[in-house]
Amino acid sequence: MNEEARFRKKLRQLVLEKYGSLDRFYLETDFSKGHLSQILSGKRSPSLATIVKLAKALGVKVADLFESGKQVNDG
Repeated sequence: MNEEARFRKKLRQLVLEKYGSLDRFYLETDFSKGHLSQILSGKRSPSLATIVKLAKALGVKVADLFESGKQVNDG
């Protein structure tokens, strides 16, 4: 699995763990459904600013979005 696919997988995992569904994530954050959907499908690469916003919305460090293990840091 390449880094981008690993990032998308981890992002989806964290969103579902924290919000329970992608729809709830969209409702509780300022991310548009289309934008995040394109990121998760690999049709769009997020900017660094977007990655930082995603990490903040998920309550994790930016590095946590790139880790493949199950452990996620709460800080």
